Amino acid sequence: MDKYSRILKKVELFEGLSDDETGKALEYLGKNNMKFRKGAIIINAGEAVYNIGIVLNGSVQIMKEDFDGARSIIAQLYPSAIFGEALAAAGVKKSPVAVFASSNCEILFIPFSKIINMRGKSGKIHSKIISNMLKILAGKNIFLNNKIEHLSKRSIREKLLSYLKEESRRYNLKEFTIPFNRNELADYLFLDRSAMSRELGKMRDDGLIEFDKSRFKLGRVHTKYAHVFGQNKP
Repeated sequence: MDKYSRILKKVELFEGLSDDETGKALEYLGKNNMKFRKGAIIINAGEAVYNIGIVLNGSVQIMKEDFDGARSIIAQLYPSAIFGEALAAAGVKKSPVAVFASSNCEILFIPFSKIINMRGKSGKIHSKIISNMLKILAGKNIFLNNKIEHLSKRSIREKLLSYLKEESRRYNLKEFTIPFNRNELADYLFLDRSAMSRELGKMRDDGLIEFDKSRFKLGRVHTKYAHVFGQNKP
């Protein structure tokens, strides 16, 4: 392995493999590392996707733009995260999304075809990697379902509460930091930035949340919003 061995141990694709087995897998799959400056396009919307990307350092955003140029953030990814796997697995010839470097970053690219065709190299390693890839694809489906759940809420307040509660569950903490600034959070939840900021202020006044920039703390839950938190009572 290399200087990124600590990160690679956290990559879900290599879960259950020893350091030696991960090294052997990478030896066959290849190590095509590329560095990108903040704001650079990693995958352009409309291009074919043949590789999966693994974030080694920095961060990236997956975004979609409509015909009017309005953007929506699909996800923000950090070291050890994987992207492009669903598009590569589906053989998509025109990506519906773009991937940008949201900070200076380094990405490890792996051809999806090599993952599928590495059986001759090591049956055990290949079997584990394929099993992990299926888990990754299933997890991505759950992530998108959760996002649809947030967006399906009727009001700005309910969308925000749904998202913040999901982040609280993910960290298992009532106080946590979200991966977005205000503009990015508005893009992620398909909200007008000004209207969202006003609602956040009202939610703080009502005791539902506390916040400082991207740091949030959940407060009491009013009966009216208990359904957003999956509760029958406050």
